[in-house]
This record gives sequence, C-alpha cells and structure tokens, in this order.
Amino acid sequence: MRGKKVWGVGAAAFLVGAGVMFAATVLVDDDAKVTVRPESATNADDMPRTREGLIAAWTAELRKAGREKPDGWRTLTTAEIRDRYLSQYFINAPDAEDIDPGMARRD
Repeated sequence: MRGKKVWGVGAAAFLVGAGVMFAATVLVDDDAKVTVRPESATNADDMPRTREGLIAAWTAELRKAGREKPDGWRTLTTAEIRDRYLSQYFINAPDAEDIDPGMARRD
C-alpha cells in the first residue's frame, strides 16, 4: 500500500505543478515591450562609411584641434584613417569640467 501512496503523492505534485505552469503562461502579458537601444559614444549611424567620408570627418576633427593632416597621409589605409579619426574625435570631446564647471568631484 505504501508504494501506491508514494505514486499518488507524486502524481498529485505533478498535476499541481502542471496547473501552476499553465496558469503562469496564461497570465503572462504577451504584448510587445518598447525597448530603447542605448546610444554609443560615437553613434554608429554617424560614422562615415567611405574613405572619402572618413578623410572629410578626420580633417574636420583636426581643424577643431588646430592641426593639419600629417605628411604622407595618402598612404594610410582606410582602417588607419578610421583609427586616427576616432582618436582625434575622442581627443576633441569635451571634458566633464567643460560640460559642468561647478560640479564637485567625488572620489
């Protein structure tokens, strides 16, 4: 008799668990959620895709810094120009002190 009792308790537990799972899936809200993609430091949509675009953007960033393109820049690969553009872009980025001069530092 004891074996039947164990099987009965096991079957009852299984049915209760199945009922809870069914109720949980029915009650879950299946509506689509609105999500927002975080912006990156340099928005990927703003990144020039062509060599000419990268050269123009790099030149503009160099002008902001009061610099000119280095001699022999034409021999640089597109990847090297992209790297130099990004480097200059981040160098030209404002510091926290420039954005909010009165903000106290927290260490």
